[in-house]
Amino acid sequence: MPRKGTITGASLDNPNRGKKGGLTGSKRVTGETTTNQVTETTSDTVASNTPQIDHIKGDETPEQAEARRNRLAEKLQQGGQVIGTVGQVVGTVVTKTNTAVQSALNHNPGSLTDGTVDTAAILAKADANIDSSVPELDSGEAIRRNIVIARQRNYVGVAINNTKLKQDLATLDLEQQKLIGLLIDGKTAGINNEKKAVQYQRAVVGRDTELSRLEQDEELLVQQRIRTTGTQQQTEHIQQQENLKVEMLREQVEKQKYEIQNVQYEKEKIKQEAVAKFAAGF
Repeated sequence: MPRKGTITGASLDNPNRGKKGGLTGSKRVTGETTTNQVTETTSDTVASNTPQIDHIKGDETPEQAEARRNRLAEKLQQGGQVIGTVGQVVGTVVTKTNTAVQSALNHNPGSLTDGTVDTAAILAKADANIDSSVPELDSGEAIRRNIVIARQRNYVGVAINNTKLKQDLATLDLEQQKLIGLLIDGKTAGINNEKKAVQYQRAVVGRDTELSRLEQDEELLVQQRIRTTGTQQQTEHIQQQENLKVEMLREQVEKQKYEIQNVQYEKEKIKQEAVAKFAAGF
């Protein structure tokens, strides 16, 4: 007589005992095939559209690397479409399940308030039917595909980090250019300040030159005033000198008059002597 489990009722003589899913009669263990054509089609589609990670080779050319990246992008796009379809199906199942649970709670609200659970009422509204529209996937295959996806995400993550690194390098270059510009502006401002300093010094020299000329003009003014004072002091003496010259000239004129009179007297004297001699009988 075959032995059965006391809880699950599974045959203890099952040759699949000890395997994962052996007690529940999983089709993955028993080898049975599902009759759901949609499940097989979806599973095969996902498997065929799952890209394999090929590691970067050191000897591949840039053209080969570009072609490999293009193939990976196409596979990722196809895989995204399949995952989107599966997500819609899973969303439908979750909605149906939530509706069933909410309906059961509405029919038996006391199960949440008085501490008791009306199992019969809840199970009467429960739905244990399998939704055949949801595709199935073995745990091993799911793990393998998750590993593939994780590797693909690693590739995409590295590409994103590399892009961010290039952005950081571009930002660094921009900041360095700004620094160079600021340094140039600083040097230019320094040169302009030096030019202003030279202009200031020239202005100072020009001011000092004008001050020196002013002092010289002041000295010349003092000297001119001294000369003016001396000229003023000479005026009286010059007046006296001129008066003396006039007096001397007057005396000379008088003297000349006397000399002329003396000449006239001598002439008359000579004339009289001549007349007297003639009268005497020359």
